[in-house]
Amino acid sequence: MKFFFKDNSYSIFKMFINQVGMTIFGIALSLATTENDTLFLLSSIFSACFYMVLLYSMTWDIGTEEKIRIEAKRLKYNRFKGLYMSLIANIPNFIIAILALVGYYGGNSFKNGMPVSPDWAADVYGVGKLVASILEGMYSGIIYVVFNFNPWAYLLIIIPSLLTCFLAYMAGVKGFRIFPAPKNKQNKK
Repeated sequence: MKFFFKDNSYSIFKMFINQVGMTIFGIALSLATTENDTLFLLSSIFSACFYMVLLYSMTWDIGTEEKIRIEAKRLKYNRFKGLYMSLIANIPNFIIAILALVGYYGGNSFKNGMPVSPDWAADVYGVGKLVASILEGMYSGIIYVVFNFNPWAYLLIIIPSLLTCFLAYMAGVKGFRIFPAPKNKQNKK
């Protein structure tokens, strides 16, 4: 596992940076549509889908780059490589989800969907929810409109990125395309 992280740390870091970039995009759309639940949800779905496309193309490229080495037997094929990279890149999201779940269910009474006692539970839930709104801004409409801030939503929103990276890496290694290949532009003289 040590070598896996060492060999793929840049790709894992890029996955996390893509999330941060899409968070900024998602927050900008959320601020513009927050007054209308339908538009808020649609903008969040659009942001999340756009994020999945970015993850897909990035992970597909990794699989394509490794295809030649895998076919030449210089690199062992691991069909779960995209999933493993995504799991590591999503560690902050798992921590956020765990904070939200522990804080939510650590409280023994609720008022308006928020734990009110003990204080530590409300604080842990609040911190998890705050950090989620900062790091997972592209999902804010989905979490608010569909899940009504249910703490399990913070865990469920990780699943699409895991599946996307898992499938994209395998598709890249196999040479399967969902999106058409870009056409090369040749300079005509």
